[in-house]
Amino acid sequence: MYETTAFRCSGCGSTMLIPNPDGTLTCAYCGTTYEVTGRTCPNCGAVNPPEAEHCARCGRVLDLVGFILQSRLQTTTRERLEQIRAEAARLKAESEAASQERLRRWWAEEEERRRALAAAQAERDRQERMMLTGALVFAAVVILGILIYLVVTALSAP
Repeated sequence: MYETTAFRCSGCGSTMLIPNPDGTLTCAYCGTTYEVTGRTCPNCGAVNPPEAEHCARCGRVLDLVGFILQSRLQTTTRERLEQIRAEAARLKAESEAASQERLRRWWAEEEERRRALAAAQAERDRQERMMLTGALVFAAVVILGILIYLVVTALSAP
């Protein structure tokens, strides 16, 4: 996995784009694939002509075997380990930031879902209260009607 600072994924904004053998780049986080003409330098992200052996911007060898040989000859084991540690720390921080962003979005979605559920429950409660009030008014009218009927029949009876 390489960082290509010249490109950002339009899907998630990550700079972690993986060069593929077919000349495309794939985002390490969301999997979006981008077609790139020429050879992309995995070190600086510069697009070079397809026949280029070295990056025009940073001078890195563009073929994997050449890069491995060049890196072994130019750096000590300690330097390579430090580079790997730094890369691992950066990857961890970027991964953690992406994870925190996803968690923030999920919490926001969950909060919105809870608000919608609470609003729906409040509407159901309001409708139940209206139905209960209507039933009580109807019962009162029926009882009042029965009482009036009984009073009228009692007064009209000899």
